[in-house]
Amino acid sequence: MMRIPLILVLLLLASSCREPFSVERFIPAPGPYEFTVDMSDSTVAYDLSFYTRLDGYPARLQEVKELPLRLTWTSPSDSVFTENVYLPLEGRSSLFSRQVLQPYRKGARPYQNGVWTLTVAIPFSDGREVLRGLGLVVSQRLDR
Repeated sequence: MMRIPLILVLLLLASSCREPFSVERFIPAPGPYEFTVDMSDSTVAYDLSFYTRLDGYPARLQEVKELPLRLTWTSPSDSVFTENVYLPLEGRSSLFSRQVLQPYRKGARPYQNGVWTLTVAIPFSDGREVLRGLGLVVSQRLDR
């Protein structure tokens, strides 16, 4: 029987301890929607996607096509950037529910590495009453 030295096993386990390539957080409605986005690694680019779930009567879900979002990014040095985007609400549906996953930014590289804060406000909108909450997926991709 072959025996693997304990030190080799420990080295293999230690090398497998790595930060995950993707992190997500979901905040139930009605918010506030504030996400901490760790973009400290300067060797990767970041993909960001929003996800949500809509619940309501089928006719109501058919009416809701997009959701306005007011995004406020706060940098590690406390600079503030604001933009307005519309989240398309297309996705996998069942009779009383729809799941949505939409890309927001692909290959983003912050001008300042570190931990950013993203605050999302949903201005008055027809779709707010069917919104279950809002989530953010942050994925890393290695620089090439």
